[in-house]
Amino acid sequence: MLIGAIAQQSGFSLDTIRYYEKIGLVHLSKKSRRENNYKEYSDSILTRLRAIKELKNIGYTLAEIHRLIDSYETQGLDCIAGKEQVLEKS
Repeated sequence: MLIGAIAQQSGFSLDTIRYYEKIGLVHLSKKSRRENNYKEYSDSILTRLRAIKELKNIGYTLAEIHRLIDSYETQGLDCIAGKEQVLEKS
């Protein structure tokens, strides 16, 4: 789907999605471009954007979200459990 559809379904603006791409929260492969050079966003990108929105809503900063996503991609769910314990102690 194109960025307009992703924006509508995720609740983020076009500029926010582009910013998240720029800072590395959202990754598009080089294969994700159409012949007309438009970016094609997958369902996994939409899922990631929805997760980012939920994490922002509960108070995570973008830097924390970035670290959390990076940790999740390398360590799995164990990193989330550790973060929850820290939040409970606060």
